[in-house]
Amino acid sequence: MQRIKTLQITDTFLNYTKINTTAVPSATHLPSSANQHILAQIVAKDLMAVGCTDIDIQSNAITTIRLDANKEGLPSIVFFAHLDTAPDHVGDTKAKVVKNYQCNSISFKGTTDTLSVVDNPELLNYVGQDIIITDGTSLLGADDKAAIAASVEAIKYMVEHPEFKHGVITLVLLPDEEIGIRGAKALDVKALKADFGICLDCCGIGEYVVENWYASEAIMTFSGVTAHPMSAKGNLINALIMANDVINQLPVMERPEHTENRQGYFWPHKLAGDTASAKLEIAIRDFDENAFNNRKMMLNTIAASMNDKYGTEHVKIEQSDTYGNVKTGLDKQPEILRYVEQAMDNLDIPPKPLTMRGGYDGSVITPKGLTTVNIFTGAHNFHSVREFLPCESLRMASEMLLEIVSLSAKGDGNE
Repeated sequence: MQRIKTLQITDTFLNYTKINTTAVPSATHLPSSANQHILAQIVAKDLMAVGCTDIDIQSNAITTIRLDANKEGLPSIVFFAHLDTAPDHVGDTKAKVVKNYQCNSISFKGTTDTLSVVDNPELLNYVGQDIIITDGTSLLGADDKAAIAASVEAIKYMVEHPEFKHGVITLVLLPDEEIGIRGAKALDVKALKADFGICLDCCGIGEYVVENWYASEAIMTFSGVTAHPMSAKGNLINALIMANDVINQLPVMERPEHTENRQGYFWPHKLAGDTASAKLEIAIRDFDENAFNNRKMMLNTIAASMNDKYGTEHVKIEQSDTYGNVKTGLDKQPEILRYVEQAMDNLDIPPKPLTMRGGYDGSVITPKGLTTVNIFTGAHNFHSVREFLPCESLRMASEMLLEIVSLSAKGDGNE
């Protein structure tokens, strides 16, 4: 089954990589970089060219492109992709296609580095295929421009093949996923009036997320009392020492460097200040909701004990949840994963369910009421100059969208 043309989707993806949409973490506006808005306009123009007219590009770059149903009563589905690329590397993408890969190390044009089989044994899964890489000086941007290309080509196919029956299909482009999932947090999910969503923000072919963890951020501020060291005894209260005291009260083996699989953690990842004042930022992660809440309570208990020790005016804590676990929504709508798994079976893709130690747009959108699964783009080495994307995997990501739509139209995920 080949509905999507490999050369066409490859060209679409390469065109999108030419727009540098690196997110800017320090920015306070949405989008954090102007080119995200420009990319949204280019995508809209591509779909307008095939007849899509219901398009809304907001000033914050949140973009919705709607394809009307061609048969009544079928599920309304949203394809989600994010416009930004990670700020790990900010250079312009210089992508190229390596034709007919043959087990060798691939040299990067812009550096002396190579993409080797020793470091990337998964390359051997793509012998004989075309692979997209950069010149080794920037990210490729398959995270998440591969998702945009896959969604665009799937929608083009549906427009050009009216015999392919579907409900309302909406492509939503979101800004600044890489710096706090900001676009999804600003999205009006209820206005989409959809039955479920599909993110393409996962890695190698066959991967799909069945669970991600709960995430929260705690900010602890410490107000010290300064004194000259010569007369500090009984007078000096060192804010840095208070912050260090908190860190030492956290379980050593529950730090990121000691955890894996479904193990949660506390991660003190930023400390700034001096003896007079300090701010400590702690990330909290867990897959189990009760354990997650217990972690937040533990930090509150530590803060209370610090106030007992130093005085209530010296220690303050603020906590805010970042995103939730998509498993809750998927459990309520089990047909979604059945569509995904049946689609992979139909397309001869070995399924690779993932418990994801991270978040994605769907982990914010799902708690808002629209359950959104996350499937592969086909790329490897996200956030790295060694990022690469097999062209066939990209094509299959687009085929997955079509197959899920088709299965949902038939109700083949329902028991």
